[in-house]
Amino acid sequence: MRQQSKESKTKRRARNEGSIQPTQNGTWRVWVTLSSGRRISKTLSTRTEARDWLQQKQSEEEQPSQAEQTFGEYILEWFEHHSSQIKESTRCDYEIIIHKYILPGLSHVVLNTLHRSLFDKFYTNLRKIPVGDTQIRYIHRIIHKALQDAVNDRILPFNPSDGAKAPKKKKLQRINCPLNEEQCDLLVTTAMQNPIGPLIYLAIKTGMRQGELFALKWEDINWQNQQIHIQRNLQRVLRGGKQVRDFSTPKTATSNRVIVVGDKTIEVLRFQQRENELKKMLVKKRWQENDLVFPSSIGTPMSQSNTIKQFSLILKEAKLRHIRFHDLRHIAASIMLNHGIPLLTVTYILGHSQPSTTLNMYGHQFSAMEVQAACLMDDIFSKSQPTPLPAEFLSHSNLKK
Repeated sequence: MRQQSKESKTKRRARNEGSIQPTQNGTWRVWVTLSSGRRISKTLSTRTEARDWLQQKQSEEEQPSQAEQTFGEYILEWFEHHSSQIKESTRCDYEIIIHKYILPGLSHVVLNTLHRSLFDKFYTNLRKIPVGDTQIRYIHRIIHKALQDAVNDRILPFNPSDGAKAPKKKKLQRINCPLNEEQCDLLVTTAMQNPIGPLIYLAIKTGMRQGELFALKWEDINWQNQQIHIQRNLQRVLRGGKQVRDFSTPKTATSNRVIVVGDKTIEVLRFQQRENELKKMLVKKRWQENDLVFPSSIGTPMSQSNTIKQFSLILKEAKLRHIRFHDLRHIAASIMLNHGIPLLTVTYILGHSQPSTTLNMYGHQFSAMEVQAACLMDDIFSKSQPTPLPAEFLSHSNLKK
């Protein structure tokens, strides 16, 4: 076999490795030309160390051109690349937040001059607008993620938003049931005289979210097994610079669920099905078929604002205090828990990710269950009674007095 020359061995190097060559004493010499035109070199023990040094210098040379752009330029470019990895509804939220809050306050700042106190001031100014703490935390998460990607891409040496004083997340707020059971019954009875009555009925019976109710289709109803498959949500998305409503996957993985309903709920759904058929007959060609359980008068998804207005009128007619539509979900959870439905079952029906979420929100409402538990423990240990003190002890105590 023909022996390969020493010269050909020493000059071979990996692709894109740069100017790296071995020396006669077994070390490796690396050269790199800076943007200024100056050529620098270094001798290192191994080829790996030489390649790492070369990559570091090349990265440092790339940094000024990218790090000296404005934060506004950077975050718009970041969003363009990052948006393909997130849900359409989330992408809509990101775009609104970037244009409404982040760009007006930070777009002019050069990327490598960002620092923590700048973000502290930015969040303080947002509170004065005012912007809510939850929204500010969301804004901070977007900023932090964008800048962390800049660090990962070696554009910045560290994340300047680390440690910024964004509002701390408060402990999960305990929810109090806004109506008692008698008032709830009055609400449902009054609502059933209104076109959105079946919608309110299902909301208070199942605890479904408004977006889940608006996106519910007849194909999701299993009539034989009396089951409802919640597998989509109606959310706002941004298309062509305009906000539109479209169907998306549920809020979380656990929100995709199948819940069982009773005979009376099935009857109400059958009633709603007949009402939809009447609507189709009335509007004829104007009907837009979407297979929705709760459509608008022409078959399209219901309007959230119109639904809220009708709900408010129903509350007034029933002479009940104003509550939000979302409070129907809290009512459903409270009633189920107060009547002894196991926590895990309620967690599943609501589509919460963890039982602790349900417990933290509604755990203080287990009053009826607590009474049942107290009576049960009394019955179990009913034979255990305190032993009275001996008569001699009592007489001795009286003598001392």
